[in-house]
Amino acid sequence: MKHYAKRYGVDEYTAYDDLTALGFALPDSAQQWAQRPPATPCRTVERATRPVHDEWWIVLDGRPFFVAGYTSGGAPYGTFADEMPPYDDPR
Repeated sequence: MKHYAKRYGVDEYTAYDDLTALGFALPDSAQQWAQRPPATPCRTVERATRPVHDEWWIVLDGRPFFVAGYTSGGAPYGTFADEMPPYDDPR
């Protein structure tokens, strides 16, 4: 099993399936590769919940703030993210 898997670049579960399909007699110890374990779901993160890190967004009073510009004195002006209308993706 391990030699077949290494030679053909497959995992042991695929090697077991291939060898049994070819009718190759496998030892009883190879039965551990007969049943593939269930897939583990990946952790997903929605893009909308990811913090935006660029020069136009800052955190002001613990809330994301979009900087539209700066006053002559250097103070930022703009709007908070939760005060903006929802974005409708045209895709």
